[in-house]
Amino acid sequence: MKQTILFLTLLVLALQTAAQRKVFSEENEKKEQALYFSYPDPEIKERYNIAILTPLYLDSVDLDKNLARLPKFMMPGIDFYQGVRIAADTLKNQGQKFNLYIYDSKAAYLNVKKLIDGGKLDSMDLIIGNASVSDLGLLADFAKSKKINFVSAVSPSDANQVGNPYFTILQPRLISHIEKMHVHINRKYADNNVIFVSRKTGSTNNALQYFKGDAVNKLPGRFSEYEMKTDELMLEDIIPRIDSNYHTCIVLGILDAALTYKALKKLTTIAKRFKLKVYCMPTAEAIKSLGKADEFSNMTVYYTTSYIIDKITPSSMYIGREYKKRMGTAPSDIVYKGFESLYFFARMLHKHGVPFNDHISDNAYSFITPYKIMPVMDKKSINFFENKFLYLVKYDNGLVIYE
Repeated sequence: MKQTILFLTLLVLALQTAAQRKVFSEENEKKEQALYFSYPDPEIKERYNIAILTPLYLDSVDLDKNLARLPKFMMPGIDFYQGVRIAADTLKNQGQKFNLYIYDSKAAYLNVKKLIDGGKLDSMDLIIGNASVSDLGLLADFAKSKKINFVSAVSPSDANQVGNPYFTILQPRLISHIEKMHVHINRKYADNNVIFVSRKTGSTNNALQYFKGDAVNKLPGRFSEYEMKTDELMLEDIIPRIDSNYHTCIVLGILDAALTYKALKKLTTIAKRFKLKVYCMPTAEAIKSLGKADEFSNMTVYYTTSYIIDKITPSSMYIGREYKKRMGTAPSDIVYKGFESLYFFARMLHKHGVPFNDHISDNAYSFITPYKIMPVMDKKSINFFENKFLYLVKYDNGLVIYE
């Protein structure tokens, strides 16, 4: 009896010690994370200041002339602006209050550097940019120094940012696209031959290194590399790398859509023989003939994208109607990007205050694109945030499926 009581007592003590150890460990982990970075307590405001930067090129056009149509080079910046304006009107109809400041990032008299130097952005609660790579670094550095969130809405460049918890990229970087297809290959075609086709150019070489250096996904067992010496993919160099006992995946690490198309046409001639699946870079989205039946017979073609606009959904139809009222035509993709970037982050401000970063992974305010905004870490410090959501687009004899 005494032994039983002693055993139960020791058991209770052991359980209490384990529970205390767990609590202590969790508290230590929270304290450790707090040592790396902690945002200030968010402030809820009645009205927020939001700056929008987009290249309007207003200095480049004589607006006093009766222009029949706007020059093509102005349209991406104007379309982004129109998307922002539609979102602003929508948000105001929902009762949200904010001051919106629109800046022409290509203005000679008030370009990005002059905006920063002149203190025009100091009072902002949020900055959203359809910015060039050359301007991204300036804006990201400014955001870090002033602790103001800057969202890059269109460019996938990280602007070489390190330790900047106030910088967010909405368009996933190339490394994220590579990781997405690597996961898919390992999950569905782990026993296939996998041949990575590269060229000695900066971005293409980066794609190969991202695939080989993926810390989460191991290289397939039958992996090999092939470097294109010219613009032509040589089948006589590809075929010896294929073990005909297994099916084959080709990863075309080529960012030039025209070269990708040429390579796909070459690979079609051996597709049935080797049961080919071809993974392309996101730039393959520009190859419209992927949707044609018999264009790439007997060969499944994949590419990744963060952005698919289904024009018949209520959300996209709403934006389309509003844009047509203003511009008299159908919207381009960049209209939707302008709309979504303001709509999502203005809602974040309204709900969580400034800064809102502790809730940045909250996807409740997505309008069309289901953002998956995650911190990109260096050990335990935040380099920046990135939208990691990607679709895998699959074309099979002209039929498209989104995975």
